[in-house]
Amino acid sequence: MPKRRLSSLFQWPRPRHIIPDIILIICTTYLSLFLRVGVDRVPEFIDALHKFAPIILLSRISIFIASDSYSILWRYVSTFDVIKLTKATILSSTIIISLSFFLPESFGRIPKSLYLIETILTLVGLLGIRILRRVKFESRHSEQIRHGKRTLIYGAGYNGKTLADRFSYDVNEATLLVGFIDDDPKKMGSSIAGIKVLGNIQNLEELIKQYSITNLIIASTNMNADKIRKVLQITRPFNIRPRIITRTVTDETKKESQSVIDREINLSDLLNRPPRQVDIKAIREIVKGKRVLVTGAGGSIGSEISRQVLDNAPGRLILLDHSEFNLYQIDRELRICTTDLDRVTPLLLDLTDKNTLFNRLRELRPEVIIHAAAYKHVHLVESNPYSAILNNVLGLRNLLEFCEDSDVSNFVLISTDKAVNPAGVMGATKRVCEMMTAATGLKLNRPYCSVRFGNVLGSSGSLIPLLKEQIRQGGPVTITHKDMTRYFMLIPEAVSLVLKAATIARPGDICILKMGDPVKILEIAKNLITLTGHNEKDIGVVFTGLRPGEKIYEELYFRGDELKTEHPDILSLPNGDMENDEENIFQSVDHMLSLAMTSNKEALFILNDLVKSTYIAPESVKTESDQVNHLIGPNHKIH
Repeated sequence: MPKRRLSSLFQWPRPRHIIPDIILIICTTYLSLFLRVGVDRVPEFIDALHKFAPIILLSRISIFIASDSYSILWRYVSTFDVIKLTKATILSSTIIISLSFFLPESFGRIPKSLYLIETILTLVGLLGIRILRRVKFESRHSEQIRHGKRTLIYGAGYNGKTLADRFSYDVNEATLLVGFIDDDPKKMGSSIAGIKVLGNIQNLEELIKQYSITNLIIASTNMNADKIRKVLQITRPFNIRPRIITRTVTDETKKESQSVIDREINLSDLLNRPPRQVDIKAIREIVKGKRVLVTGAGGSIGSEISRQVLDNAPGRLILLDHSEFNLYQIDRELRICTTDLDRVTPLLLDLTDKNTLFNRLRELRPEVIIHAAAYKHVHLVESNPYSAILNNVLGLRNLLEFCEDSDVSNFVLISTDKAVNPAGVMGATKRVCEMMTAATGLKLNRPYCSVRFGNVLGSSGSLIPLLKEQIRQGGPVTITHKDMTRYFMLIPEAVSLVLKAATIARPGDICILKMGDPVKILEIAKNLITLTGHNEKDIGVVFTGLRPGEKIYEELYFRGDELKTEHPDILSLPNGDMENDEENIFQSVDHMLSLAMTSNKEALFILNDLVKSTYIAPESVKTESDQVNHLIGPNHKIH
């Protein structure tokens, strides 16, 4: 280990810092004698004091240097610095008192109580010098701050005070803190760091007008998404882009630090729900030491599943994808996260290639399969229905056939809300996949299940990135219908619940994730426009009409009487909620696949027949032919 220089152990004092302390210590030494014995008796002790003064000066300055007290920036002196300086002063006083007992001749007849008086005077003087330096600095820059952005802080707690302190001394912020708002009625009218709590969110609009506010910061790391949306709605007419604070995390300890920084509000802040507790122990039990296969591992959902599975110590993680680039990215990322490179195995192949698939899986012998691979983009699937049938249905058919002759103990199909009352091919294929998974689970009596949920924020090729790109290009933002709503969930939360669902599912279950209330796409677009610093009038919103296979409202449930499970965010449909028996399902599926391979439209009739037992047709759909046309869209209309 290389030797460290002595200068690196503590901060050597600058003359302009140490000289005032030397003068102060000498003055307080003589002043303490005057206060202790009075003017008349000072001559009795003055000779002893001349000997005492150099000892106390040397002791204090040495301890101050050794304790790194001179590394404190005086203009930013804080409570922490006060405590640090107090400890150094008390330590030096302890040394001085000890010397007075061991070397009584050097200290003469000086009263022992003088040491206490001198300690108090010295500490008050040292702190006073430093506080005056901070006051001088703040008063010098107060004029610049006075002309800064007029700001409100939402949240008069610790985080709010931390921000207020930062704004008071950081001239680069150019922020004039006008006041706080807080939802706690007990804080109304009180002051924090000299700044008043002016009101709450109910009178935010009034306060913005009254105090000409141009900036608002949300000083909470876990504020309810509904409140954040409400803040945006109130501030939008004033062209204010609210910011939200986040805590910094140290790289070494991974522990949350006490500093906070403010950042722009993300869309995830508006869609986030209160954090839920997920039983990590239960998830770990089905993953730890097991050989886990994740299909579609390079996609948005598949990649997060792969990350969370790797965090739970699998024996081997098998990443399957037919996109070389996507597979390369997730494989490279996960190999950095593990010291055992053999634990991660990439598989570049197509699930519809049965022979290659079976050969590789027999070699790797997966025990748990999480199937996330699928064609999911509605309008592309509507234009390519046979490709969707082969990829989504045949790919799963091959996996399930492999499972019948293997030791795969757990199988999880990632499904979608579009499988409920499907309006297009994509939803219909996913509904058939749910039925196939349920049938196989019941046949093998193994916990094979489907997990159904809505949209996840940030998935590749989804709506949100498209809206952002349109805003970047200056608009207009295109939305199919003003009333269109969708369920949204953050990817990490959705994946955690998927893994949890796998631990509680029974053979054939469809597990449904509660996704909260649906969100209007129009409101999301307006919020995005605000968050990117644009004006709704400048960007504009255009309604284009529904495309084939799209619905205005998505659904997660068939009947609404789904069973509750041990987790509050997971519901269950026993036996896949189907009426068809397992043998008929696979006969129909195999017939449909053979027709889809030749692009025969009869495959679409069979697809419709498979899903119509759980399909509730809109009132506008009158005949069986109409029902098929409604399902497959105008691009493939059947007469």
